[in-house]
Order: sequence, then structure tokens, then C-alpha cells
Amino acid sequence: MSKVPQSKSPPSEVPVSSEDSSRGRSWGLLITGGVGGTLVALYAVITPFVMPALRKVCLPFVPATSTQIENVLKMLQNRSGSLVDIGSGDGRIVIAAAKRGFKAVGYELNPWLVWYSRYRAWRDGVHQNTKFYISDLWKVSFSHYTNVVVFGVPQMCCFFPSEGRCFCGMKWVKSFM
Repeated sequence: MSKVPQSKSPPSEVPVSSEDSSRGRSWGLLITGGVGGTLVALYAVITPFVMPALRKVCLPFVPATSTQIENVLKMLQNRSGSLVDIGSGDGRIVIAAAKRGFKAVGYELNPWLVWYSRYRAWRDGVHQNTKFYISDLWKVSFSHYTNVVVFGVPQMCCFFPSEGRCFCGMKWVKSFM
């Protein structure tokens, strides 16, 4: 029998230097940290928009159109005094009322929308006549406001027996002496 020369096969494991392995671990930690940070930031931004929908009375953020804002301002014609917008969202109604001379205040549960409203009021030059508060709407007294605006959520009107006027939808719901 003849002997067949056997070729040497290359080793199945290639030695890896410790520098390559630590570089790979660093990339893994960096990617894990980036994904984790992104998820935390996403949670922080989305949660304030989702949580109001999970409350006993659903209070979603629905931006008012320019036509709706004009209708609110028509209802406020020949009126003066202070104005509060309950659930002010991005502050469109508060800012529009401040431009018409009202001392306007907005209460909103979503901190992102309050910060955005404050920025828009500053940008539009009416920040002296506006205030925006992060607050649970059910824990605030609205009795010292002359005009109360509740826009887009009709089921909220019955919860606010405050002095002044309560605007809900497109009509005055209640007037107090």
C-alpha cells in the first residue's frame, strides 16, 4: 500500500488578540447603550401623550384648526377679563386670546405641550399675557376666571361648576351671575 501524503489543514481556531476582543466588547456596549438610551427617550416623549387616553375621562390632545380658533374668538367678542383654557394642548387658543387682549392661562397635563406652549407664546410676543401650567385639571379651581374655555371634550363641562362662562364645543354651556 502506498501512503497518501496528508495535507496539513489550517487550524480551526484563529487566535484573536485581546485588543480585538476588547474593541468588539466596546462596540457591543456602545450599541446597547445607544438602543437603551433611545428607548428611554422615546418612552419619556410618548408617555405624556398616551397616559391621558388611559384616564377615567379620556383627554386626548387634538389640535384645534384655525377655523375652530376663530369660532372661539367670535364667542369671546365684546368680552374682557381673564380667560382660562382647560386642557390647553399646544396653547393655540390661549395665544390667540392673548393677542386679542385677554390675560390668558392654560392648564395642561402633558409637560411637553406646556413647554411648547410657553415657547410659542414667547415666539409670538405674548408671553407677558399668558401663563401655562402643568396640572391635573380636576385639582384646580377656576372660580376666579371670567371666561372658561373647554374645547373639544364635551363630557368635561359638567365637572366645572366655576364662576364665569364655560365654552364647550361651539356654544356657551353655562353662565354664572
